[in-house]
Amino acid sequence: MKKITILFFLVFLLSGVPAQAYDYDYFGTMQYHNDVLRFDFSVSTAGERTFFSSSWDDGGFDPMLGLWDASGTLIYFQDDGGVTGVQESNGVSYDYAGWDSFYTVMLNPGSYFLTLTTYNNFNVSEAYSDGFDFDGTTPILVSEWDQPANGLRNDSYAFHILNVDTASGPGETPPVPEPSTVVLLIAGLAGCLVFGRKRFLKA
Repeated sequence: MKKITILFFLVFLLSGVPAQAYDYDYFGTMQYHNDVLRFDFSVSTAGERTFFSSSWDDGGFDPMLGLWDASGTLIYFQDDGGVTGVQESNGVSYDYAGWDSFYTVMLNPGSYFLTLTTYNNFNVSEAYSDGFDFDGTTPILVSEWDQPANGLRNDSYAFHILNVDTASGPGETPPVPEPSTVVLLIAGLAGCLVFGRKRFLKA
């Protein structure tokens, strides 16, 4: 009976541990100028989340980032961040330039998604279901496209989602989990209890 009580206590402690926040990094290529890449993510606590691209200064196309709620209503949109700097994600420092997108938004718990498009493939309205300006146009390879205001660029992108619980999308590099101190402490305590009981039974 005592063993069952201890196990229930450990489960209770583990259930109270807040979800771990991670940074997610995405690297890949956009094939056509009218492609819309979607990245879904979720958060369980209110707080600031940062989204940015880091591919412009490496020769990538001019990206645009839209942030949407689960129903497909636009929360925030940005073409150019307009600043140059360095941001860390998963222990790696990434440079971003003026034509990269970079912004931080306060979000409540819930599910969201982002869209990555090329300039100037803007969303038609604040409803994701209404589509984008380049929908229905003849696809042009980004690697061969004379992008408006930017000329010929390569088709690569590097994109980052910071401080969220889960995320998924094309070109994902999974974050390295870092178990919280509380989880490690509880797991160690459980191991000691099991090991101690085995030693007691053998004696």
